[in-house]
Amino acid sequence: MASPNEIRRHISAVEQTMKITGAMEMVSSNRMRRVMGHIEHNRRYFSNIRRAMKEVLSTSQSISHPYLSERETGGRAFVVISGDKGLCGSYNASILGMARERILACPDHFIITIGNTAEEYFTRQGMHPDISFLGIVQDPTLHNARRLSREVMSMFDSGMISELHVVYTSFYGATRNKPVDFRLLPIILHDYSDVTDTETLSEMEYHMPPQALFDMLVPQYVLGLMFGVMVQAYASEHYARMNAMRSSTENARDMLKELRTQYNLARQSAITNEIAEITGSAEILRGGDGHGS
Repeated sequence: MASPNEIRRHISAVEQTMKITGAMEMVSSNRMRRVMGHIEHNRRYFSNIRRAMKEVLSTSQSISHPYLSERETGGRAFVVISGDKGLCGSYNASILGMARERILACPDHFIITIGNTAEEYFTRQGMHPDISFLGIVQDPTLHNARRLSREVMSMFDSGMISELHVVYTSFYGATRNKPVDFRLLPIILHDYSDVTDTETLSEMEYHMPPQALFDMLVPQYVLGLMFGVMVQAYASEHYARMNAMRSSTENARDMLKELRTQYNLARQSAITNEIAEITGSAEILRGGDGHGS
């Protein structure tokens, strides 16, 4: 058994760790509460814009447009959204593992990372990101989403890429808190098979040429969805960190109970040994005095 002093030092270290995990849980909880005020609006927008696009696609199958048809040439771009730091359970490992698997399956690829952990991970793997956006994963604003959207749209418009995928952690539905590989471009009808409650439109009249309409509509659609996935990733990260820190705090509390029990036993054992030593010494002294007389 460890000595009381060793156990006391261990208790002090666990108490300090518990303070840190408790503080981090509180920070993530506060950020979750702040974003939850907007997450329902984001969910509705995310669902409605995909439903509207499916309705448009179902009536425009005869329209030829670069945004609506698959290409035979060009690479595949992956936007990977991770966290800026760890201590959030398996959040980063899950998203980066899926992204790596999908990227390696595509020889001609481009990697666009959002978040420090994604950039560091792919760099360590020898898969250096083509574009890195740092400092925006904790600030999912329309301004930052617009910067990202412009970059990827220019790659698609120039013919550099034939597909644009976003790999992020979902916060809604059956895929909640799971990594998702979402194809954003080109816009193909069968990618919207999960969208329900759409209206069946027999005919759609365009007030401008379809080419001009989709040139204007699709970039805004990409911007809206990019903002949506950034908000989901932000909420998912802090939800994962809040749960991880809560679990760590509870484990530390259980460990403290066990350590304090060990400390009390060690103290009692030490006191018993001291009493036994004192008693033994006293007996020796008394025996010595009797021999001398």
